Amino acid sequence: MSGCAYLQDVYSSDGVYGSGADPYEKIQFAGEKATGAERAACESAGGRVARDGMRGWEQCIQPFEDAGKACADNADCIGQCRLSLGDDMPEAGKPVTGKCQATDSPFGCYATVENGRATPALCVD
Repeated sequence: MSGCAYLQDVYSSDGVYGSGADPYEKIQFAGEKATGAERAACESAGGRVARDGMRGWEQCIQPFEDAGKACADNADCIGQCRLSLGDDMPEAGKPVTGKCQATDSPFGCYATVENGRATPALCVD
């Protein structure tokens, strides 16, 4: 199960992302629970270990450096450009400004923003 298929290729051809941002690499655990080494790797990367999603397996939830930045498309973010369902949810196709997602968890209810327009909302668990 790959909860990170939506993540952008955050490197340019020379291996540099943005203006000095650390490169992002998803940390995944081999089983239901993190080993001591996996937990240490997660925490040293600034992540936290938490049970996430319907399966309830432990995941390394890592924050994105551009969390909350205004965006018009996924290309503007390390992760996705999103509208959360707590926001005043516009009709799909309407012009909007989103925010770069806070963490690499794929779970939750949200709409993405593509080319400055809202997509239909969905819930992932």
